[in-house]
Amino acid sequence: MAGPVYFLVPGDPETPTGGFVYDRHVVDGLAEAGSLGGILRVDGPFPATDTDTLARAAAALAAVPDGAVLVVDGLAYGPLIEALRPHAGRLVLLALVHHPLGDETGLGNAERTRWLHDEVAALRHARRIVTTSRTTARRLAALGIDPALVRTVPPGVDDPLDLAFRAARSAGDRLRLLTVATLVPRKGQDLLVEALARLTDRAWTADLVGDARNPAFARRIREQIASRGLGNRITLHGAVPHAELDRFWRAADLFVLPSRHEGWGIAYLEAVRWGLPVVGTTAGAIPEAVPAVAGVLVAADDIDALTAALARLLDEPAAYRRLAAGAVQAAATLRRWPDTRREFNVAVTEGL
Repeated sequence: MAGPVYFLVPGDPETPTGGFVYDRHVVDGLAEAGSLGGILRVDGPFPATDTDTLARAAAALAAVPDGAVLVVDGLAYGPLIEALRPHAGRLVLLALVHHPLGDETGLGNAERTRWLHDEVAALRHARRIVTTSRTTARRLAALGIDPALVRTVPPGVDDPLDLAFRAARSAGDRLRLLTVATLVPRKGQDLLVEALARLTDRAWTADLVGDARNPAFARRIREQIASRGLGNRITLHGAVPHAELDRFWRAADLFVLPSRHEGWGIAYLEAVRWGLPVVGTTAGAIPEAVPAVAGVLVAADDIDALTAALARLLDEPAAYRRLAAGAVQAAATLRRWPDTRREFNVAVTEGL
């Protein structure tokens, strides 16, 4: 019988990203099941770390009782392994891996190799690993992790919406595009701006919602929009609280996110939940997440293919309507968060 489950969160649990949304839901599920012993918040410069962060982690870990199960979000698991390793004998360590940190966009070859090596070495101290997609589970197997240690528990979405408003209105002459993603290179907003710069003779506007987590990349996007003369058509909204996102989902006609890698892609499914057709990429777990009837996926970093996909939906109303109808159809069949919460509780307690 597993002991109480503690969950280590790397920073503010209210951070508006898909990974933290997942964390909040599974923590709520542990609490509902009576399994949750507590939440450990460790602030730091993740996925990097420093001596102060390690010290804070060590102090938090010392308070966790012997025999407890400790789930550590993958953003912190590898970086905190020096603090976690001394407790591997008295605690049951579990790692929650959204995607390997070494697969983050923008790393040089040497840095990527080091990150992957260090993360795999750290994961060997985990009694069990939970991934958010089969794609990430296969990636870990390719990196040498024993598949028998891995459980996959995909994210879900909130309750179904009444999408009658989609059928009651048409997109009109101008498509309103929406991207919801943190401004970091991996999410590919630079690719979207470049593709849209080639389509200025079509009728569209675009709303880019997301925290400027990478200031240099955010500055690059702002400069790119200005240099392409798109300031009156592309709006950067910054981080938007979850409760205020509804108005963006409702007002949009098409969701576009040309991500270079995803361990799952919660925003894509949230778009489908709102009946929005999706233009994305085939990177990582995106094909696993996006229903085929609701999305058009192109190769990552292929601006020509992205431009062509957008042009077709802008130029051919019938093609847009078919994809939009597919999204509304798929919305009714999406996996829900209660399934994720229940399965996660089983994954971190059963057989330990």
